[in-house]
Parts: sequence; C-alpha cells; structure tokens
Amino acid sequence: MTRTAARTKRSLVLGAVAALIAGGLGLAPGGVAVAEGQGEPEEVVIDLGTYQGRPAVPERIALGGGRLGVVARVDPEVGRRLYAYDLAVTGTPEPGPRWTDIADVWDGYPEFGPLVHALGDGRFAYTNPSGASHSVSGEGMSYNTITVGQLGTEQRMVAAEGRFFAVDEPSTGRQYVANFDGELPTVLTTRPISAVAIWGSTMWTPGSNPGWLRWYDLARRTDAPYDQATGLSCTPDELQKVGRWFYWRCDGAARSWIWDSGVSFPQIISLPYSKSAKLGDGFVVQQGDGTGALTMTDFHGGAREMPVTTTLADKAAPGAGMWSVDKYGGHVAYTDTEGRIHIKPVTVPRGDFYALDVSAPATVDDLHWPWRAKVLLNRPSATRTFKVKDWRRGVLVNETSTERTAALVSAQWDARDREPKDRVSGPYQWEMTVQPADGTGESWTPGSLRLVNGASAFRDMNADGYGEFYSMTTTGKAAVHHPRGGARSWATTGWDPRTRLVPYGSNTDNPRSNVLIRTPDGTLYRAGGGSNPIDPKEPLQLMGKGWNGFDAFAASDDFSGDGRPDLLVRQAATGYLFLYRGNARAGLDPAVKVGSGWKGWKIIGADDLNGDGIGDLLARDAGGEVWRYDGTGTGSFKPRTLVFSNWGAGRRDIIAVGDVTGDGVGDLLSRDTNGKLLRNRGDGRGSFGSTEQIGSGWQYYRALF
Repeated sequence: MTRTAARTKRSLVLGAVAALIAGGLGLAPGGVAVAEGQGEPEEVVIDLGTYQGRPAVPERIALGGGRLGVVARVDPEVGRRLYAYDLAVTGTPEPGPRWTDIADVWDGYPEFGPLVHALGDGRFAYTNPSGASHSVSGEGMSYNTITVGQLGTEQRMVAAEGRFFAVDEPSTGRQYVANFDGELPTVLTTRPISAVAIWGSTMWTPGSNPGWLRWYDLARRTDAPYDQATGLSCTPDELQKVGRWFYWRCDGAARSWIWDSGVSFPQIISLPYSKSAKLGDGFVVQQGDGTGALTMTDFHGGAREMPVTTTLADKAAPGAGMWSVDKYGGHVAYTDTEGRIHIKPVTVPRGDFYALDVSAPATVDDLHWPWRAKVLLNRPSATRTFKVKDWRRGVLVNETSTERTAALVSAQWDARDREPKDRVSGPYQWEMTVQPADGTGESWTPGSLRLVNGASAFRDMNADGYGEFYSMTTTGKAAVHHPRGGARSWATTGWDPRTRLVPYGSNTDNPRSNVLIRTPDGTLYRAGGGSNPIDPKEPLQLMGKGWNGFDAFAASDDFSGDGRPDLLVRQAATGYLFLYRGNARAGLDPAVKVGSGWKGWKIIGADDLNGDGIGDLLARDAGGEVWRYDGTGTGSFKPRTLVFSNWGAGRRDIIAVGDVTGDGVGDLLSRDTNGKLLRNRGDGRGSFGSTEQIGSGWQYYRALF
C-alpha cells in the first residue's frame, strides 16, 4: 500500500534563528517555517540564511535523540562548522536556537567528505581528513579526537551509537570497533570488514552461515556463545538495528528485508531494494536511486500486517549524508534541492521505552571525584528520578530532574558533600526511573556501586568498605588482616602478647576507624584511625586506667543512637555488662550497667545485624546456643533471639567482623582449634549462613580480635 503525503504551500515564519556564537560579515539570519496542519505534528523547514550573498547550503546533516547536526558554511569569518539545533520532542518538532558544536570542521578542505553520525547522546561523530582520526563533539567541551589504526590510512565510520563506533579500513581489510569515552582499551575488537550494526552496547555482524547473525557485548567485551538464525538465506552487505527490528540488504538481491527479532513467526518483511536506506523504530526510509524521492515504509505491526509506504519528499538532495532518520524515537530530516532542511514528523507507534546502554563506574573514590551514571535511552525523556540506597539507612538520595541531552540522562552523586554517616565506605544501590517524553511507559535502570575512602564502615580500618581484624602472636607481633584478600596491611613488633586490641570505630574528626588498646596493667589507649600501623613505641591517646577488671569487650558503631561508637564490656568478677557511651570529646562517658548474669558467655561482638542502623549484640552461652540481642538505640537491648543451636564447639575466637564478602552485611569470622579460619555470611536479617573455610594455619596466633 502506498500513500502520498499531502503538502501545503502555505508557511508561517516563526522567527529568526539565533545569532551564531561568533558572528561575521556575510551572515544573514535564517528562519524557521512551519507547514500548517490540522492538529497533527507539522513539518518544519529550516533556512540557514545566506553565505556571501547566496543561500547557505548544508553539506551534511544528522538527527538523533531530537538533536539536529548540520555541517555548513554560514559565516565567512569562521569557516565551516558543525551547528546543532535541539528540536521539540513532542508535537511539532520546532527547533531551538542554533549553536556551534564544533568549529573548524575539515578546515582548509573545499568539500566535507564523510557522513556525520548522530550518537543519540547529543554528540556527533565523523572521520577526519587524516583517515584514522575520528572526531566526536560534546556540548560544553572541545571535541575529542580518537585514533584507531595508523594515521593517513583511509577509513570510513560505518556505525556509531552512544559511546561505541566501528570503522572500516579498506586497505587492510580490517574493521576496528572502539569507544569514544576515553575508556581503555580504546579499540575493543578488530575483525575482518563486514556489515555491522550497533544498538545500545551490542554489536551485530553476519554469522558463520548465510542468514545468521552473531552479537558481541561491547560493554563486557564478550562474544555470543552461538549464532542466531533469522530465516533469511544471504549474507548482508548492509545491516542496521533499531529496537527489535533489523534492516537486511544483500548485494545482488532484488529485495531488502526487515527481520522482526521480537516474535517467533512470521519474522520477515520484504521491501524494495535500495542502495540508500535508514532504519527507524517501526519504519524505514529509502531514497530512490537516481530520483531523490524519499519514501517511508511503516511496518510497526510486524509481518502479520500489510506495510504502508508513504512518500515523504518527491525530490530531496541526493546522497546519504543529506538526509537522516532519528532512530531514537524521533523524526526524519532531509535537505531539499534548494538547501533548506525539512523536519518531517513521524507518527508511527514506537516500541517499548528502555535503556540502551548504561555507563556507571563500579567504584567511586570519596577523596577524589563524584560518581556519575549515564543512561542512553531509546528515545528522549521527560523526567528522571535518581535514588541512592544503603541497605541499612534506606534512601540517601532521591532527586527528580527534567534535564537531558538528546536521549541521554545522567545523574551524579558526590559523597563528599554528605555527612560521614551517609558516606560510609561499602556497597550502595542506585536506580534511575525515567518517564519518556511521549508518555508511553517508564524505564527503570538499577545498578550498584562501591564507595571507597569514605567514612569507615564497622571494623573497616582502611575505608575500602570491608571489615578487618587484628592478630597477636606469642612473641608480641600485632597485625591487621583483610579476610577478603587474605593479606595483611601492616605488622608491628614489641608488644606485650597479653595486650588486647579492640576495633572501635571513629569518635574523632577523622572518619576512619580507631582501635582501643588495653595493656596488661589495665591502661586503655586509643590509636589513630585508618590503616596506619600501630606501633607500641609511638605515643597513644590515654583513655583511662583500671580496665584490667574486664575480660570481654565489644565495640559498636552506635548502641545509644547518637551516631558515636560505644563500648560494651563485661566485668570478670560479677558477670555484669557495662556500657560506655562515646562522647563528643573523643572519650567515653561513665559506665552504665546494662546487664547481669553474663559469666560463662562468649561475647562475640556487636554490629548492626538486622539493618535497622542500631548496634546489636551477639553472644554464645555455655550450652553452645548463639543469641542476638537487638539494640534499641538508647543503650539497652530487646529480648534475645536464637540464631544458632549447638554451634561453635571447637572454635577459639569468634568475631563479628563486619562485611567481608562485599554485600554490605556483617559476617562472622572464627578460628577453630586446628587453625582453620572460618566464615559465616550474614543475611541482613540478623542471622548467618553455613560455615565456609577461608584459610588455614592460624593456630600460630595467640589471639584474634
């Protein structure tokens, strides 16, 4: 079925295009015209103005994510530039002010040679005259130049989207696939030249047999384990992908095809053969060979419905670089034979709204830079809501914004601006919920990140988000150990082996964990925070004397709810439990009795075990039962809950060590009488998993803390 779009001869001038960043002689302001319609989105015509007394004519155009790029000379004082317009993404695609994206494009060359690729994230890319050098624009920044292969070698950019692109090098038969964003390695893979399509972070190429496809994950740099059959029988020389649709053209064939990968059967839609075709979401635009006519075929209903072909333009300027399809849910742009740019609205129903590619660091360093996530969508957004969560404290960031760049949304979290309790080293979850501009559903993108060099987590001496523990040998060597990697960061000698070390948390201006030291004569000291070695020959901060009457110590990030670490101790003679609250003077308040009858118990330690943000107590009775006492946040405890029955026989040291598995949940560490180091993973609900051996040879240590 073929239709010809009705065209009106009337037009309405909306106003002059904004002046260029650098004005000059010979510049005449262009205008924007809108063809009248009957409530439907209307065609927009952009006139670039005049250049040296003649109409300024585009040399290349590209449209992606609602942003139009135009390579043209419109000012003799500044030469050829790449200009950009942001179009309205709903209703009539009216352009905003024109601005310069890249200056001095192919400066000194009479003609601009390559195609310009709209990346969908607001950037445009093209090949430089040097061949292997490729430029990519960026709003608010100088453009980047990426080099693959050898300079001076002819190359052609054949696919580009977001941060990924592919270039062919005909003289060597190589195809380079690389990224624009400075991530190493720049070249992701090198392969023989073939048809190639990039959609999101996936590259598609012909498979090992005719009619088959192979995909490659560009973000992870991994090949597919198998090829995928399409039902076609030839190897394509042109391959494009948008959403669930593939455009497939084979050299020498009388037809081209659309393969619908979103259904099982039927999947193939037959189209006329064309040397120039560009795929959109649910439609394809083809330019007639020799005629310049542009036709659009709507096949959004799939192979079960009859495609509808519409004429968009009787005669457009020839060449693939003079017209463009916005595959990110937008419209069609083309240049007419008089040099005017037409934005033709497309009302074909689009597919689902979703994220194409997510670029977000797995780790953020609190001392150096903020964390940023970039999400490339398959069409522009209206709003995005960004959240950062911690499993203990819940939602830490919840912000909504309408800002976007073409079809890209981003969000930033700068932990340095937050209170120490809200930037504790360790794992966090983030999510971005995006509403599309066309109101057709929402996209939800989850992710995770690890903050390092923030405030110390429980027992986290070096602010990497993982718990550590101390050891003491019979010869007086003390060390700190990292259960995750099995290494130790330091060891010092000269200690009395009877010295007790108590990881304590931070009660000073330094957000790094401290350690309390109880010497055999009952003196209590505090050593500075962080992963610096503790040396018995160095001065220590005196906390008090007379502590040799206590035989069990358990420190928590917070028992009392004031945000400071507290210390729980057991009096050996009476079995009483006493709580020493940490105070604002980096010391301890007088003791408060919080329990009795604790003789014969093993005080395992304290941590927030159930995720309520309050320190809990874990202890093992003489019968081998392990109990959890949930903290109230006021320095007392709730009634006990049984965690294990008949557990811990043959274990010498049992430690609530903090998170050593990387999930943010506190774990248990223990040593048995044979020197095996054992771990029980915390479940975040106050209990633990089965016992795992993670080391051996630990019988040589006098004590673990």
